[in-house]
Amino acid sequence: MPIMIQLTHMNARPMMVFIFIIITFILSFTPAYATISCAGYLPSSYFERIENNKPFAGKLIELTDGTQQLHDLNGNIITDNLSDAYIVMDKYVLAQQHGKYGVVNAAGKIIVPFTYDEIQTEPDIATSFIVSVKSSDGKTKQGIINRHGGWVYPLDNAHIEHAHYDSDYDQDYFIVTNNNELTGLLDDRGYWAVMPQYDAIHPLNACTGESLYLQVSFKNKTALIDQNNDVIIPLAADQHIESFNNSAKPLLFLRSTLVTGSTATGMSEDIQDDIVSAQIIDANGKLILASEAPIRKLLYHQLYTYKQAGKFGIINDKGEVILKPQFDSYRDDADKVWLEKNGKMQRLNTFVKVD
Repeated sequence: MPIMIQLTHMNARPMMVFIFIIITFILSFTPAYATISCAGYLPSSYFERIENNKPFAGKLIELTDGTQQLHDLNGNIITDNLSDAYIVMDKYVLAQQHGKYGVVNAAGKIIVPFTYDEIQTEPDIATSFIVSVKSSDGKTKQGIINRHGGWVYPLDNAHIEHAHYDSDYDQDYFIVTNNNELTGLLDDRGYWAVMPQYDAIHPLNACTGESLYLQVSFKNKTALIDQNNDVIIPLAADQHIESFNNSAKPLLFLRSTLVTGSTATGMSEDIQDDIVSAQIIDANGKLILASEAPIRKLLYHQLYTYKQAGKFGIINDKGEVILKPQFDSYRDDADKVWLEKNGKMQRLNTFVKVD
């Protein structure tokens, strides 16, 4: 007997998160995968888009030979000879047919022909599809096809990954590295938001529902720009930039100055030995706070240490001063934080209330 496979969306947010995690798990084991996972943080626009979707007007049926068919709600066969099929955003079926990946809608209309070796898409968005074809010499060409089946970026010897979804404009952005190994930011209309001019681009606040900010690098220098290519922090050597607080208004970024010639990469918490000093800067380029040492997060508290005039102080995740610089040293023992003042070690909770 055929086995019916149905994906039913509930209106409860916990169930939505569960479904998303399941989809992400499945994608991680198939050639069709998402390049950026939003599972760690999902903006309200994510839930709104799913909750407002009409139920998928079809059913996936698994046959005894292991293949699948797409049926309409009356039981008529729309598409057959499918495998690894699943429903994305209640709009499309992403599947293999005769060993090649493609995408169809509930009416059986082919959005992406079944001619590709891989398809990358964001299961929580599904507005565009990154397609890949491998040649006999092992090289891969990639391109982008939009939700209507039109080309955003034709197949080329480029590296493409999904960068961001702008919920205000229902629009995707992609990081594209071309044949000249220069990287830019492309929107799903095929326009360059940032022309290919950098060695690398790293989104700092993807999945937040806000305009995108990026750390870009060029010839061993880094900068902070937005998705309109406006410069927030200019290109400079020995500079590391990451998000400090994506929930603040405006957003806050952590700019760290590294030792000369440093090649350290990763989060600042992982490269503390390479950091000389640090600053918190908002999305308008305004300096919020400067530190003579790395700005470090306390292990069990949403508080951070900073240093000015040779003394340590404490700030919160908005860059607000909780304790002015007055301590000679500190020791973070996870649930217990000790601060040294006048030669005496005292608990943090003797100076400020902590959770």
